[in-house]
Amino acid sequence: MKRLGLLLCFPLSVMAAPNEPAGLVQSLDSIIAARFKPELPGVAALVVKDGRPILRKAYGMANVELGVPVRPEHVFRIGSTTKLFTAAAVMLLVDEGKLALDAPVTRYLPDAPRHWDKVTIEHLLAHTSGIPNLSMDSGYWRTTARLDHTLEELVAPVRGRALEYAPGTRFTYNNTGYNLLAMVIEKVSGRAYFDFLDQRIIKPLGLAHTREGTDKQLIPGLVTGYRSGPAPAWLLASNNLHAAGGLVSTVDDLAAFMLALQAGRLVPPEGVRRMNASVVLPNGEATGYGLGSWVRMVNGKHLVGHGGYIFNFYSQLEMDVDSGIIAVTLHNGDRFGGDNEVLSKQLISEVQAWY
Repeated sequence: MKRLGLLLCFPLSVMAAPNEPAGLVQSLDSIIAARFKPELPGVAALVVKDGRPILRKAYGMANVELGVPVRPEHVFRIGSTTKLFTAAAVMLLVDEGKLALDAPVTRYLPDAPRHWDKVTIEHLLAHTSGIPNLSMDSGYWRTTARLDHTLEELVAPVRGRALEYAPGTRFTYNNTGYNLLAMVIEKVSGRAYFDFLDQRIIKPLGLAHTREGTDKQLIPGLVTGYRSGPAPAWLLASNNLHAAGGLVSTVDDLAAFMLALQAGRLVPPEGVRRMNASVVLPNGEATGYGLGSWVRMVNGKHLVGHGGYIFNFYSQLEMDVDSGIIAVTLHNGDRFGGDNEVLSKQLISEVQAWY
């Protein structure tokens, strides 16, 4: 990991391509090119081994109407891959003694409902809180998600509802839980959520193109999203995504973030280990999710990371922490190239086979 930290001194976007085996580069290129048609919404892809880029390339269109191809440096909405940043922010505050993973959320949000007094910070990170998920409400994506809401307004509708299960006993993916974490971050840090990310993660790592995915300002380099057809992406109010899915980024920034995280440059190694370890329920079942990170085994190797899907962008950031391999894919459509998680597995498996 020490080597990875040193290589981060040089932005991935300007590093010279290493002298990798030509056959490996060609194979990776073929895997991606077979999925994405040049005239349709495309993908920016970056594959890294030990901090060195093996493949950095784009495929398809950033804007179909104007015939603008995707470039590797283009900016994409990353959806739920944002959750990995939120989790890192929480773990920073844990390391500083400002948060405790086993503390109830009511300690930090005194106005939270009393029936949440057994819901801990760790439960929110691990999607095991039992708090209802607002984004699963009928009609949410057709109506609510299209209107501007504050963080409080995104949480308020579930305050009076009963818990769906005893905290810690089940896994249910939950966007509301991550927006609650944003409220906790703001309360204990005294900074707005996106400001905290900017000051503690984004600027220190030099992530020049990672920011709040606002729809109130122009975002230089942002590609256009598409749903099936292709047709224009569904309109959403970006502030509804917030800590659960509100960032935009690039393949270079995401790889640099993952390298820094896994090298212990953001969160101490013990915290990183907790993030990377699948939570085990009382019945002995592993959820396949740690603290802000999906966890899976591929070819006997430990893979961690996060994917995101939000109308109509699809992202995947994943690292084989045993082999030092990272795959990042950012797509501006509704799976025109298939499932990014499957693609990530293919790319990582291909590199594994060469080393």
